[in-house]
Amino acid sequence: MMDMRSAWLKWARAVEHQKTLARETWLFAEKDSYEYIFFNNSGAPTDPLVKMYWRLKIKEPYPERWSILIGDALTNLRAALDHALWFAVLAQSGPPTTWAVKPERVQFPIASTEQKFKDPDKTLAPMVSPDIWDVVKAVQPFHGGAHAHTAPLEILRWLSNVDKHRAVHIVGRTHVDLGPVLLASPSPLEVVEEWRLEGPAEDGAVVARLKLKRPTNSQPIDVAPIFAHEAALQICDAPQATYRDLASVMDVMKEHVFGVLAAFSTQLGIAPPDGLDLGTEDDH
Repeated sequence: MMDMRSAWLKWARAVEHQKTLARETWLFAEKDSYEYIFFNNSGAPTDPLVKMYWRLKIKEPYPERWSILIGDALTNLRAALDHALWFAVLAQSGPPTTWAVKPERVQFPIASTEQKFKDPDKTLAPMVSPDIWDVVKAVQPFHGGAHAHTAPLEILRWLSNVDKHRAVHIVGRTHVDLGPVLLASPSPLEVVEEWRLEGPAEDGAVVARLKLKRPTNSQPIDVAPIFAHEAALQICDAPQATYRDLASVMDVMKEHVFGVLAAFSTQLGIAPPDGLDLGTEDDH
């Protein structure tokens, strides 16, 4: 296929998987899939502190099917980049018999450090036009420095490799801090400690704690916590495990791969193809 249609087809297929995933997560969000169990020490009136906390109870876990949809989308997004570079090499350097680099080494490089980029910069750069290589270099995660591990293409590289070589990605629930716990009582209350969970939460996890100085009288205390959970995905394990909400991380990878393909098309003088609606996977 002597054009970039192959790359665009891979990208379009990834988008279809992502649309299916988005539809299923939206429908799941309407379910009563979790709740918060409230505990307090109301049975210990001699304790100088009023202590309360909330635990997450998961009534229905996220479907394992989502992990497969994520993997399929990742595979196609990663392949879209490789197919684009493959065509750029064909356009500049000709058929495989003229290459000094083996065909299996023609992969779109994604480097989190400049050191990791040195080899492709030496071996692959001469095989494509300078303008194409400028695009490749400009989108490298290493430009983000200490934050390279959160760059969209580095997230794609890490997620894709884990899906291929380790295990499917498990969608978990990440605590969302929507504000402080609201308190109401006839007289002022002194908060001693207020803690919220940061990051992922499993079934039974404590997600918030609150300690108050116990009022001298037995006045009622109204408590209104404002927090929630959302579907999240781990995006790296170094320098530490980091999580992002599922919808945004899938969107940002899709958009960045689209940007690369569009830039390649522009440099190669090829208009993006029409008719990339591949199927009806989420039309049911």
